[in-house]
Formats: sequence, structure tokens, C-alpha cells
Amino acid sequence: MRRMPNDTIIVSVGSQELVIAFGDPGLQADARGGNDIMIATVDGGPSSLLFVGDESVLEGRSHGGNDLLVATVQGLLTYTYFDGDAQIMSGQAHGGNDVLHVDASRAIYANVYLSGEAEIAMTGDAKGGNDLITAEMGDRSYGEFSGDAGSLMSGNAQGGNDVISVVQAGPSGNVSLSGDTLMSMMGDARGGNDMLIYTVAVDARSGGASLFGDGGYMSDNARGGDDLLIATVDGNPDSISIALVGDASLMFGNAQGGNDILSGSNHDDWLFGDARTYAPAVGGSIAGGRDVLNGGGGNDQIWGGPNNDLFVFNAGSGQDVINDFDQGNAAGGSTAAEHDVIDLQDYDLSGWSALKSLIGDDGSGNAVIHLASDDTITLNGIHAADLKATDFII
Repeated sequence: MRRMPNDTIIVSVGSQELVIAFGDPGLQADARGGNDIMIATVDGGPSSLLFVGDESVLEGRSHGGNDLLVATVQGLLTYTYFDGDAQIMSGQAHGGNDVLHVDASRAIYANVYLSGEAEIAMTGDAKGGNDLITAEMGDRSYGEFSGDAGSLMSGNAQGGNDVISVVQAGPSGNVSLSGDTLMSMMGDARGGNDMLIYTVAVDARSGGASLFGDGGYMSDNARGGDDLLIATVDGNPDSISIALVGDASLMFGNAQGGNDILSGSNHDDWLFGDARTYAPAVGGSIAGGRDVLNGGGGNDQIWGGPNNDLFVFNAGSGQDVINDFDQGNAAGGSTAAEHDVIDLQDYDLSGWSALKSLIGDDGSGNAVIHLASDDTITLNGIHAADLKATDFII
């Protein structure tokens, strides 16, 4: 296999400039890209920067190099696009283990789009590398971050095991993070085992994020990886909206969710173990993972999804709602019984009798667990009389 040289590319982008650079231009099918270093300084806007670690298209048995793509961004209305390997990957192309980093913390209206492999599509038997993607976002910023493909994974494409960490450093902003693809996983595509971290820094006043373990949509026989999603709020913003979705916003056909871990912030979060919405091909054709969900502090809305899930609550968890306790399979059209469990070990309860005395129904007939003056868990659609000791870890 022909191997391209290891290159260092350094560029500067000024106001009203467009800069495009490839780490291995002319990379042929079945060749291997070099381990390239690409560094940019963006000093003004409006402007656009596109870095591609290897070549626009990787096909055949071509293999991307292990590339480093870095940009420091300042100014107003800047656009930064990084593709760790290519814009399109097909055949048996394989992505490298890339590092992508953008510091746009001092930019205003910055737009950042980072993809670990290819911004457009991974098709055929393409396989993603294990990438590290990090960014700091400035005021009134927007970003989209995907571990593998920006828009589409289809065929037998397989995502790598990626880490994405994004910090909202400026006063306001909004981002989307996906472990594999921002849009669609189709066919027999498989997600990697990814880690997604979103942090709201101390100076942030408003904004939010959506974290998807695998993609925006999963269809056909697509299968999600076993992902870890973490949200952290370091300051006290006026308003913040964070949604953590273990697999995809919409799962339809015969899609299967992974076994995910979701850890919410100390503010009001939305947690979905598998998906927000389900559209099975036939009843029960969508399979959920065995997920672990911990909303953290704040008043959280939580859905485990299909399959047996574990809900973890720590002291100071707030006034939370589990919307589908033992009811997640019904969302996928299945009548199979499930057994969700609530972990309350952090509350140091003496046993089932002590816990049972804290459970009663609200005015709508929903069971409410009164753990502390400001800590409650409401189980929508479940009566206090329905609960038993085996539903809890005490």
C-alpha cells in the first residue's frame, strides 16, 4: 500500500477569505494517508476555513492517516469545517485516529462543524477511526460535532470509538453532538462506543445542547453503540436546555439501541435512554438497550425506553419524573414485560419498609416517592400500589 508523506500545513485566514486545505491531496484508492499536522489561525470574519485530513474521497481500501487538525478562531461570523479524513468514504476505506480541536472561545457568531471522518457520508464497508474532537465555543456560537459522518452512515459502515468534548465558554450558544452521525444511520450501519461531554462554563448565561449517542435518525437494521453521555453546568446560567439521547432522536424499522450511560447536569435536563420517538416496522421490531440514567440535580424529565433500564438518583436529585417506568417496551410496539429498577442507595434508607412509607399517589394517581423536602420522583402511569421491593436498589 502506497503511503503518503507526513506533512505540516500552517495557514492564516483573514476577513472575507476562504481557505481550503487537504492533508494528502491526490491520495489514490488503496493508498494510505500520512500523519499530517494542519494548523490555522482565523483572525477575522466573515470567513471560512475547511481542513480535510486526507483527500476529498476515500474509496477502495484506502486508509486515512492519524492527523492533527487545530484552529484558533477570533472575529465575527466565522465558519470552520474539519473532516478528519475525507468528505466521503466508501468501499472498505478506513479512517485514521485523528485529533480535531477548535478554540473559538473569543469569537462571536462562530460556526464550527467537526466530523471525525467525513462530513457528508460513510457508505459500503467504511470504518471510522478512534477520534478525539474538542472545542471551546464563544458568544452566540453554534456547532455541530460528529464522531464519524456529518450526514449519513449507510450499508455496513461502522463508527469508531470516539471522544467528543465541547465547552460553552461564551455567554450564549447552542451545539449538537453525535457519537457517529448527525443525521441518518441506515442499512446495517453500526455505531461505535463513544463518549460525549458537554460543559457549560461559569460565564455562560444561556444556550443548550443536544447529545445523541449515535445519530439523529436510525432506521433499517442500524445498531447503536454503548455510549457515555455527560452534561455539566459549572456556573448558574439564566436559562439552559440540555437533552441527552442514548441512541437517536427517532428510531424506526428494526433499529437497535445500545447499552448507554446518561449523566445529566445539576440543572433541568431531558434524558432518553434510546430515542425520543419510535416507529417500529412491526410490533416490537425496535430493541432498546439496557441503559443507566442519572439526571443529576435539577428537575429532570426521564425516559428509559424499551428494555430493562436502571434509574439512578443521588441526594439532591431534585423533583424528577420518570415517564415510562416499566412501560418503555410499549413505545416500540412490544407487549413484552420489562423490569426497570430505581437505585436509591445514596439516600441511606434502612430498607423496603422505610421506602414504602415515603411513596404515595398524587392527584392524578401517579406514584410519587418523597425522598427529601426538595427531592421527589414521580412515576407517570404507575400507582404506588404497583411498586414492590424488587423495583428498587436501596
